[in-house]
Amino acid sequence: MKTKVLIVIPRLGGAGGTETVLLSWHKYFSNHSDVKLKVLAPQGLRVTAYDRPIAKIVEPVSKIPVPAQRLLMIPRILWALHKNQYDDVICTTSKLIKMIAVLKKLCMPKHRHFRLVSWIHSSLYDEPSITISDLQYADAHLAISSGIISQMQQNKITGKKYLIFNPVSESKTDDVSSMSMVNDHIKIVKFVYIGRVMWEGQKNLAELFSALDKVSGNWQLEIFGTGDAAEIDHVKNFVSNHQLEKHVIIRGWVAKPFDNLECDYLVLTSKYEGLPMVLIEAQQHGIACISANCPTGPTISLRWRVVICMNQAILISYQESCNGALTHQQYRLIRERFERCRVVSLKVNISRMSSEV
Repeated sequence: MKTKVLIVIPRLGGAGGTETVLLSWHKYFSNHSDVKLKVLAPQGLRVTAYDRPIAKIVEPVSKIPVPAQRLLMIPRILWALHKNQYDDVICTTSKLIKMIAVLKKLCMPKHRHFRLVSWIHSSLYDEPSITISDLQYADAHLAISSGIISQMQQNKITGKKYLIFNPVSESKTDDVSSMSMVNDHIKIVKFVYIGRVMWEGQKNLAELFSALDKVSGNWQLEIFGTGDAAEIDHVKNFVSNHQLEKHVIIRGWVAKPFDNLECDYLVLTSKYEGLPMVLIEAQQHGIACISANCPTGPTISLRWRVVICMNQAILISYQESCNGALTHQQYRLIRERFERCRVVSLKVNISRMSSEV
């Protein structure tokens, strides 16, 4: 008999790390005989998500106005819980955890029991939408980094906790020549940023541009990602006002940004994360990383490498400026020629996790 699992998610934009993980889970469990997995978005998805892969695995996919989506949120959850006898209901926000716990107590018959599981994808202390006390409503917890488990323990959150990290696809080939390489001539140092465009929010692009604005020599930054129009305009205005047009290329959202990508360093200056998938994927493609040592995840993401050669990752204390590190690396890369080596990816055994949770 199959274990029935429901994952309940908020309104996602379709291009983040959470979406990447959900797609990996859905792909894996679609071919798994012991687990039946469904993903419910009771408030629908953001407009940007409807034409992206996440829309193919989420129920319901409806483009009705946001106010109507909010009114339908509770009826959709109740309908899903009554229609299917789920064994586990996994929620990715604290708000959803509390809401479903209350609905379970007030509206569900006692014989329709399911385990309520939290699955938070960012630092508990830094994400404004998280109410830590609401995690007490969950029976168990999935954690994508050891830092999140530590935060739960510090707040005396009860329930069994499972450190599962995030799934990462295996490399398609062992051929090092197929991986991203530093330019042979080192005439230009190439940085890349992949993620949501946010100036002073979680992604903290202001720190990155503050650093690059002080870097001399021939360098280039490619930005892959999207965001609110105001955030993108802020980046464009900074580039224009500081005469950086020759150095900065804004690519927008790209489905597979690592395909045919050539760069020297992937840069992440976030104020907080959960487990930064982009760092793991970059290393999987042989790309070295410069990352702020923010809570939680970068330390773990950059530690999971079996082979470390000259492409060592650099962790920068969040309290210190990135400026010196980037400038140093820029000159170092001009002087030296780096050869990428095979990096063995972190792969999570989802089936083992499923049998334990």
